[in-house]
Amino acid sequence: MPTRPARHAKRRFPCFPNRRIDRGMIARPHLARPLLACLAALLSLGNTPPEPVWAETDPAEIAGIYDGSSFETYMAMQLREDGTFRWVLAVGSLDLRSQGSWEVRDGVIHLTTQPTPVPAEFRLVGLTARVIPEQDKAEADDTYPPPTPEIVQVQVTRPSGKPFTDADTRSECANGVTIYGFVAGSNAYYEDDDPPRCDRPIAVTVELSSYDVASPRFDLDAIGWTPGQALHVEFIPNDIGVYDLSGMHGMLMDGVLELDGPLGLARFRKVPGAQALPE
Repeated sequence: MPTRPARHAKRRFPCFPNRRIDRGMIARPHLARPLLACLAALLSLGNTPPEPVWAETDPAEIAGIYDGSSFETYMAMQLREDGTFRWVLAVGSLDLRSQGSWEVRDGVIHLTTQPTPVPAEFRLVGLTARVIPEQDKAEADDTYPPPTPEIVQVQVTRPSGKPFTDADTRSECANGVTIYGFVAGSNAYYEDDDPPRCDRPIAVTVELSSYDVASPRFDLDAIGWTPGQALHVEFIPNDIGVYDLSGMHGMLMDGVLELDGPLGLARFRKVPGAQALPE
């Protein structure tokens, strides 16, 4: 039966087939240096690094259509040879777009949205009489009362005077409760069998969350609100839907455009033969 080698036995080492390795070799630099070189060579076997992929810097080669779509999301970018770009995104009910200029600086692609978009905003017009919808009037009974006057109603209109019903409301109460609701005229509602009770509303914020638009925090005492009144707010769309991509930067490598900045990290693959984005 073969015997197990003793712990102090010296073993042969493949870098020195005719010698044995021991502590003395490591302690002697003239022997240690070739040993370490041999170790590095062995460790690198089968691990040859891939050929480097260089970033494209020629504007004529960079120009083209790029697809960044994913599941249920359409996103595309067009970089034109004249130094302008277009970008579009569509997901659900959200549609965003951007356009401007692009350039290559120090091997990096930089985007600048032009002109700089003006964000949408909500402006307080004043106080007005609360309106109870006809449906609430017709269905008001012991089991389905209309909204109580203590809950702040917000009536939002466009500059044309037409109602704008796509916004949400967030009401803060003195007892620390936050009530989420919708503006007057909206058919949306929250299902809650046990809604929180608001003892006294103290502030309201109007939001269009899909486009990240929010009004200032309207302090109800400061504007003189009393129960039974409604806030009249005007929605100014300005450049809603235009996303500012200024600051997005990145590189094109092996047909993949990778950009980082206000949009976060975004990857696009170049579409061969494509001429223009659909309008």
